[in-house]
Amino acid sequence: MENASDNVAPGQAFIKLILAVMFAVPATFSVSADNNVYASGATSKVSVVLQKCATGTRQACVVDGDTIWLNGQKIRVADIDTPEVSEPKCSSELAAGKRATDRMLELLNEGSFELKGWPGRDTDHYGRRLRVLIRDGRSLGDILVSEGLARTWSGRREPWC
Repeated sequence: MENASDNVAPGQAFIKLILAVMFAVPATFSVSADNNVYASGATSKVSVVLQKCATGTRQACVVDGDTIWLNGQKIRVADIDTPEVSEPKCSSELAAGKRATDRMLELLNEGSFELKGWPGRDTDHYGRRLRVLIRDGRSLGDILVSEGLARTWSGRREPWC
């Protein structure tokens, strides 16, 4: 018996191939290249495959559990604080920081998410953009907090050792 999908015109076959590739290959960015894409007053939807940051140009990577780079912009996850990995005060902080970093990377790569501005402040004193990362109405930071990998941001850093 002949399948209806076997009778596809050459133009339709090409379109089907393009659509199949679009859905099979991970997207890079689904946001505009505008430098204000992560403006504090806007909510930007992002679909990106991230990796851990390494040396060189940082376009889309995770620094640690509460800092990422997107489209060449450094972003501080504003609603949480995670243990440090770059300058930990003790070995337990480093170990916890690595777990938080790995989990944030995992969460970000599970699908698209939104960046929402932090009320009242656009950047921190390091120049990082302050944003809350949201998927399906829930903060990704809150997920880390619920898993014991982060603290809700209190306005200042607290020791992890």
